[in-house]
Amino acid sequence: MRKKNGTKKNMHINWSKILVYGFLSALILFFAVYFIIILSAKFNDPTKQNGSHQYLLSKSTEDFEKTLIVMETGSDGDRKISEVYLFLSNQNKKETILIYVPGWMYFSGLEEDFGNSIALSSFRYAGDFLQEGRGVEYAIWQIGQMLGLKADKYIWFSPEGVNNYSEMYGDFSGVEDKYREYYKTIDSDVLGDSFYKLNMLASKYSAFDNMAHMGLMLDTQESVFSNMSFREYLSFWSGLNNKIAKTESFGIDLSYFRYSTEDLSNSGGQMRYLNTTEFDAVYRNLISKIMDRSLEKERVRVEVYNGSGVAGAAKQFGRKIENSGCDVVRYENAPSTADRTVVYVSNKEGYKNSLEIVTEILSGSFDLVEGRPAFMTTGDIIVVLGKDIQQMYSF
Repeated sequence: MRKKNGTKKNMHINWSKILVYGFLSALILFFAVYFIIILSAKFNDPTKQNGSHQYLLSKSTEDFEKTLIVMETGSDGDRKISEVYLFLSNQNKKETILIYVPGWMYFSGLEEDFGNSIALSSFRYAGDFLQEGRGVEYAIWQIGQMLGLKADKYIWFSPEGVNNYSEMYGDFSGVEDKYREYYKTIDSDVLGDSFYKLNMLASKYSAFDNMAHMGLMLDTQESVFSNMSFREYLSFWSGLNNKIAKTESFGIDLSYFRYSTEDLSNSGGQMRYLNTTEFDAVYRNLISKIMDRSLEKERVRVEVYNGSGVAGAAKQFGRKIENSGCDVVRYENAPSTADRTVVYVSNKEGYKNSLEIVTEILSGSFDLVEGRPAFMTTGDIIVVLGKDIQQMYSF
């Protein structure tokens, strides 16, 4: 009987390759899920939902970044604004400014609605009292009124958002000495520890922690308000300290004594009000370093006249225009009231950049006329505020 000669192939399974391929596939899937989350996640943005963004925020530009950061403490009905920061940056000119506003600072522009001054800490509560659910928008508006300027982006941390950030990235209390070397000040101003809180938040940020705590990262959508995309939000924190370190950076700490004046409340307690004259002088000195050179070359003179019926509107809008880099030579009441806001310009093309600044501050609808109003003026751009601006005050 013949034996069959044949070879039997041994089936050898290469487990090491399978494990490697399996690991790589899982890793690719993990990163795919991570980036899908980042691209699909969205913050609640009350300014967009209620259509107030056109009044509260300016348009974004690639060169000039103005980001407002608001932080709250407390819980439920006891929420209060604890800190406000405004970060301004022009990466082309390698200049940045960071402004810190303490929650205890009072603002004297709200007596008509509340009968007395309101502390910054209560701005959201005051807004919700006037119109339920509009507190965040109201606070952003009043912060803009207080500082005399408009941000283009904002990040609002609720108390839950602050806790969420700390849980994800770690404790951000204290100050690392290296951040004290980042900033220059005007006239030997002192920057307190609270000023550096933003640097500490950014120092704790980690993309690895994002991946390790994807559930917490998703919860951020519910505890933070912002008009940023989720990717912009993460990019802001990852790049903040690097931007500041690589630019000429100036700090303004409004808790420093010269930026406030003291008064007594009706109950006898002490209140400290923002000294807008002192702040504006320092801010305008620094903003000239950040603004585009083309604006400086135009050397425009702006006049603002109030025909709106809103008391003090000419001064408020004039201040915002001047804090944006233009020279306001006059603001006062118009000879008569006007239904619509009109901007008169003597040379539309010659004052193009300044005109963009002025119309950006106005935000809403207005008529643009190349020429002059019927009454006597000497400026290059004339703003006559009409009753239509009242919708900006409609909180």
